[in-house]
Amino acid sequence: MTSTLPTTPPTPSPVPSPPAARALVVVAGLPGSGKTTLVRRLLGPGVPGVRAVDSEDVAARWRTGDRVPYRFVRPLVHARHRVRVLRVVLGRDRTVVLTDPWTSRWWRPVVLGAARVAGRDVRLVLLDVSAGDAADGQRIRGRRIPEGRMRRHAGRWERYRSVTGTGDVLAVDRPGAAALSLGELLGHPVG
Repeated sequence: MTSTLPTTPPTPSPVPSPPAARALVVVAGLPGSGKTTLVRRLLGPGVPGVRAVDSEDVAARWRTGDRVPYRFVRPLVHARHRVRVLRVVLGRDRTVVLTDPWTSRWWRPVVLGAARVAGRDVRLVLLDVSAGDAADGQRIRGRRIPEGRMRRHAGRWERYRSVTGTGDVLAVDRPGAAALSLGELLGHPVG
């Protein structure tokens, strides 16, 4: 028995299959590790059913140039971003992708609690980038955080990474993040 192959191969769909359940994907790593770059590369202008939440979006709207130094605006940006995160995590979007350093001991349980209340499965994607490489990433984006704050982030990140348990956790370095597909980020197949 012979069979014929189709003359044109099927075109793969760039849109991921809907996940079985509502999900929160946290893309975590040091400031400058490449979280925003990864999410923007994979989600571009948007993917149906997926909502990205990144503090860079709030910061861009609150840019003051030279009129007011960012260090004075930063607390307002962080507060606005955190309110937005909770609203979106508790909202109706099927999948939420959050970029966050994930180094705050009080903020992690708040976000995870909101995800639990909203009935979301949680997936962590950890960008395992050294403090030096993250500092280089900050220089490239043109916005650096003070050295003392970066040291605190790095110390908390190392402590967090050493106790991260089992569950849906994917740890990748920079080359791994550059090769990551949308399906791998979301934790379900694409197409």
